[in-house]
Amino acid sequence: MKSWGLTVNIRHDAAVEQYIEMHKGVWPEIIGPGGALEGLGIKTMQIFYCKPYTLFMYMETDDDFTPANEFKRANIEFDPRVKEWDDIMHGQLLQRTPGNDGPTEWFPLTKVFQYDERENTVAY
Repeated sequence: MKSWGLTVNIRHDAAVEQYIEMHKGVWPEIIGPGGALEGLGIKTMQIFYCKPYTLFMYMETDDDFTPANEFKRANIEFDPRVKEWDDIMHGQLLQRTPGNDGPTEWFPLTKVFQYDERENTVAY
């Protein structure tokens, strides 16, 4: 299993409100049984908001998961509502973090430390 930390910016205050409100009722095509997140191999996902305009996403995924490939695949291979959701998020609400010239608006972060109580391990 892989873990990922990614960041992206939100465009403005109204976009923050809409983003949070939409995530109170994520569409079943995204999170339901057989939905896009499951189909992409995402085991867990958490999104955190940092004022004024930053989001941080933490995911645990299958070993062969890469954000650039899987996020692109989600818009092609799944229910058309998945692309509709993505178009709202990335077309209206989100924008690249400065310095992100990668293939997705979500910018992958580099892990520098990990502690896991369950395994009594530390990784750098």
